[in-house]
Amino acid sequence: MNQLNQSENYSWEQLQRDPAAFERFFKITAAALCVYALRIVKDRQAAEDIVQDFFSRLWQKRGQLNIQAPPQRYAYRAVHNACLNYLRDNPVISDNALPEHIPVDEEAIERELQLQQRIQQLEQVVAGLPQQCRTVFEKVCLERKKYKVVAAELGISVFTVRNQVAKAYEILRNNILLELICLLVLDLLAG
Repeated sequence: MNQLNQSENYSWEQLQRDPAAFERFFKITAAALCVYALRIVKDRQAAEDIVQDFFSRLWQKRGQLNIQAPPQRYAYRAVHNACLNYLRDNPVISDNALPEHIPVDEEAIERELQLQQRIQQLEQVVAGLPQQCRTVFEKVCLERKKYKVVAAELGISVFTVRNQVAKAYEILRNNILLELICLLVLDLLAG
């Protein structure tokens, strides 16, 4: 789990003058942008390249930026446009398959930003779980290992694994809105 301060909001001024802030912004945003790009271009390598190119250009031109939109919103819009350019320029896709201009879906970007905020909240809660509880939860729920396998790996009983997972779910229920859990489960099932 990413244990960075996920709720940190960045300004363009911070990203321009502080390389460490830029690096944290990259670490927090890049994976989510890759998932977003993958949904559009349907090619993992192309999605990763698009996001990497975006951050590379952003880093190179960071001193010249005069952008009004918040950095995270700008990142999604820029990656969205780069994905559309990729689809337009990809020779596998016929020219007739894409219209001349595809508008940016602001609602989709807003939904993606909200989903990423919820994922960050979940990561913070999981990072705050007691050590053994977090370890068991990550192995069972994130790595999708069977209780028996986790018990053998950690040298504990299957009953203890079951109890730790139940404890983690109870903490999650008490700290996160039911809506958040439902959205994340749906997103994981869809992905």
